[in-house]
Amino acid sequence: MTHWEKQLGLGRRFYDRVLAAVILTGLVGVIVNQPIFYFPTGLLLIFLIGSKIFDHYSGSDFELQNVKRSIRLFPGDKAEWKLHVNNYSRVPMLNGTLSFETGKTVSSNSEMMNELNHSYSYKLPFSLVSRGESVVHIPVRAEKRGVTKVKNMSFRFPHLLNFTPIKMWYKKPYRTEFIVYPTPEPVRGVKEYIHPSIGEQRTSFSPYEDVLTPVGTRDYEQGDAFHKIHWKASAKSQSLKTKVLEREVNGSWTIIVNVVEQTRLGNERLSPRLESLLSYACYLCYTATERGKPYEMIINMRKPQRNPYFYQQKGEGSVHLRQSLEMLARIDKQHRLLPMEQLFHWFGPRGLNSKVVLIVGEIPDGTLDKIRDWQSQGIVVLQVQMDNSSAYLRPALQRGGA
Repeated sequence: MTHWEKQLGLGRRFYDRVLAAVILTGLVGVIVNQPIFYFPTGLLLIFLIGSKIFDHYSGSDFELQNVKRSIRLFPGDKAEWKLHVNNYSRVPMLNGTLSFETGKTVSSNSEMMNELNHSYSYKLPFSLVSRGESVVHIPVRAEKRGVTKVKNMSFRFPHLLNFTPIKMWYKKPYRTEFIVYPTPEPVRGVKEYIHPSIGEQRTSFSPYEDVLTPVGTRDYEQGDAFHKIHWKASAKSQSLKTKVLEREVNGSWTIIVNVVEQTRLGNERLSPRLESLLSYACYLCYTATERGKPYEMIINMRKPQRNPYFYQQKGEGSVHLRQSLEMLARIDKQHRLLPMEQLFHWFGPRGLNSKVVLIVGEIPDGTLDKIRDWQSQGIVVLQVQMDNSSAYLRPALQRGGA
């Protein structure tokens, strides 16, 4: 009960009036010495005591199961959300109404939903029997990318004797959240522009070898390079031995999503193509995962943590992809923007250890010197170029309508 706040339909003034009526009818019965007057006195007294008992015990010992969990969906997906409530009291709460709100990221059946300015409100019939559990099955449909939680949850039910409504408000934050991922939109040109280069990923087949990582020796063969001869092994075996080196390839990517756009007057604003930018970034994350490429992702929106921007460390695999999709889902239009020049200033000192940089969004003039510096280090820098209905990769410094 400590998590709920109760508001009674009738206050102390009403009960004072009932008590006054009990006293009045009782005195009249005594004065006129007519037992018939004791009958309404008894009824009023039973009503008064019963109402006070119901007021005290109704809603006094029931619990909403509130475990932390996430329901992950793509736009258009459907799921079922189960709401568990336990009533440990002997007093039932029948014919009630459960109410709550969510953001417009998800919706439910139209008969239980009402659209507000920035959210949906829901009302559905709900009853709690004495010493029992009720489970509400609520269908959920993902409408658009984003993250939302249930808020303003309340339970309204009628008093069993005076029929006035009793309202309960849930005071704690409800910990179930709905995460709707962006829909991946294809980007052409990934195969044409991105090629493997020497780096740190071990592989069985690669034109590149790590000269500092020998894994063994073999007999010398004609044509072996002079610097590959293992002189210590050759001296021990009294025959020439060649080093067998670890083969490696660097296929890692750095994905930078620029959600800031400059107006004609030079002012910066949130890009009106935000959803498209996030969908293209989503596709690049999927592509990297399918190809087994490690990647990191950076988004220039401010975040009140160690990194003042959204940053996902380099990783690979399905778990890393899920984390990427969740970060993209959590991008909110209300977040403060971080200009690309400031973003490059923040993460610039740590450097890049990827050989491919993919920029989704505009490339401001103030970042061109940094991009040229990357290219001078052998880093391939590409931009996702958008037209009316599709997107494709191009070299970052190839100028022309973005």
